[in-house]
Amino acid sequence: MKICYRKDIKFITGVMAAAMLLGGCSSFTRSGDGRTSRHELKEDADIKTEIDLSDVRNTDYDSTVMDKEYRRYCIDLFSQTVNDYGGGDNVIISPASVMMALDMVGAGAKGKSLEQITDLFAQGQGPLTQQAYASALMDRINEAEQVEFTCANAVWNNRRILGDKVNMDYVDYIEDTFNAQYNVTDFNKKTADEINKWVDEHTDHMIKDIISDLQPETVMVLVNALCFEAEWSGKYSDKDVYEEDFTSADGTVQTGMFLHDESIVYYESDKATGFVKSYKGGDFAFLAILPTDETISANEFAKNFTAEDYEEFINSRSLDYVVISKMPEFETDFNIEMNDTIEGLGADTVFDPDAADFSGIAGAPGDLYISKIIHKTHIEIDRNGTRAAAATAGFLSGSGENQVIPEYRYVECDRPFVYAIVDVKTMAPVFIGTVNSI
Repeated sequence: MKICYRKDIKFITGVMAAAMLLGGCSSFTRSGDGRTSRHELKEDADIKTEIDLSDVRNTDYDSTVMDKEYRRYCIDLFSQTVNDYGGGDNVIISPASVMMALDMVGAGAKGKSLEQITDLFAQGQGPLTQQAYASALMDRINEAEQVEFTCANAVWNNRRILGDKVNMDYVDYIEDTFNAQYNVTDFNKKTADEINKWVDEHTDHMIKDIISDLQPETVMVLVNALCFEAEWSGKYSDKDVYEEDFTSADGTVQTGMFLHDESIVYYESDKATGFVKSYKGGDFAFLAILPTDETISANEFAKNFTAEDYEEFINSRSLDYVVISKMPEFETDFNIEMNDTIEGLGADTVFDPDAADFSGIAGAPGDLYISKIIHKTHIEIDRNGTRAAAATAGFLSGSGENQVIPEYRYVECDRPFVYAIVDVKTMAPVFIGTVNSI
């Protein structure tokens, strides 16, 4: 979907770009038909061994249960992130970005790795249920009305290392379930530029550099980009925007432009009060949560704000009042490495080279593990709307006793060089020259 700009408004651009970089390995188990062998998943089994790579779009699930589980995951991830990295800075994450990224990886996970990834998002639910929920969320994104909301996925396979050793059932699955574009190419320094260009184009130019380079052992990159553009359903007029003071967490008084509104939806729990501001179409909205305790920072509040607290808050919705609200225009950038956060939420096996199992993607158990997850976000709020972006990059590296990572050297003639046409027997040049420009 082509992104269009309009001068009279600003949009919300919710961007979730995820890049999974898989380290190389040489130990792969192949079945007779050339595909990596797999077994049928039993959803009711005590141990979730692996996903049956078939279309999950028609898998039935209880949406009430799964929506609550998704909210639980969102608040857990947020609270854990603030605990791990908050400090005194503004924090913003995209739980949807992290979920989409890890679900794509989880589609190739087995055993404990699959169970932990599934439970991270939907405790006690089966992996097919979680995959179906993620697929339905993607459909909801792409089918949203009165907003431009798109989800795009792409995969780059390093032909130099992984080549045709990828489980093609897995490729077919992510192509069908996540509409992923699959590319096989020789990785070099320009591949990172190609991936970053794809991300830039699919995120309304909000995320420009999801990766800086590709290491020699990188075998695959999976990228998810989510872009949301919408106007406020009720725009702020000039008379609703004026300068006021904002007292920061450290007590410093800052002056900024504030957005003032009058509405009827109100939230109040023991810990917070709040209001909601809708975007056009009514499918998406901005929700404000203001701590009742005026002496604590937002980060201190978030550290102790549980999923149960959030459920109580949203269930307090009332239409009995006229709600007068205000919030400042603001802009925030946030960048973290999320390994400790994900591990702190119970998914530790996926980071363990000896215990991780991503053999549904390629190789055997222990050949691949997640070595790093990077999360990067940006948000702007002003009178016209919201502009936000998030990128999640997960790096999968190779491990295992049978793994052999080739040593590579690259000769990339993208600068002046010398050339020769030689006699093979004597290696004597018959032509020799230089190229300083083309």
